[in-house]
Amino acid sequence: MKRIIVISVLLFVCIDMQAQAVWDLKKDKNGIKIYTANQDNSNFKSIKVEFSVDANFSQLLAVLFDIDKHHEWVYNTKSSELCKKVSDSELIYYSQVSSPWPFSNRDFIAHLKVKKRSADVLTIESHTEPDYRACTGNCVRIRTSDSYWTITSVGANSLKIEYVIKFDPAGSVPAWLINMFVTEGPYVTFKNLKDRVHSPVYQNAHYSFVN
Repeated sequence: MKRIIVISVLLFVCIDMQAQAVWDLKKDKNGIKIYTANQDNSNFKSIKVEFSVDANFSQLLAVLFDIDKHHEWVYNTKSSELCKKVSDSELIYYSQVSSPWPFSNRDFIAHLKVKKRSADVLTIESHTEPDYRACTGNCVRIRTSDSYWTITSVGANSLKIEYVIKFDPAGSVPAWLINMFVTEGPYVTFKNLKDRVHSPVYQNAHYSFVN
């Protein structure tokens, strides 16, 4: 009976979550599809990105875990640094994001966890930990941001990726302005990522927990 109750609750939760997220395709270019959806209790849009990349799990993770180089490919990232390596599959990092005048730059602290769900599926969960380290300079601290990656191996060297993020940029930036340009950042970032995984420095990357 307990199992039936738990399964029933989870089923209704999943159905409810699917019902809440009505995704609207906003951009489809170079194999990258970007969707937006309304968030409950927020004026900012949720974002979903779907794309494929010619790489294996370890190559992709090597790029993502190379925190000091995020400014070279993640949209508008000014700087980033590792705060703590919890394990081979978990870390906490700091990042500062450039904002256009007259708005202040943003910064955030992300806690990232990688989990192997099956032989062919990895997930990455990331959420902000705004009080992990004090703010420095004139940045506005992003306090709310949650993202979830579902990475599926569809061949010897091919990955299908779904990325979903919900966030609030904090401060006085109007939601209508953010929502106007909500597809630009994800498109540039993931287009860069598709190229970056082929960099020689990541070709021989190896993470034992994904093999």
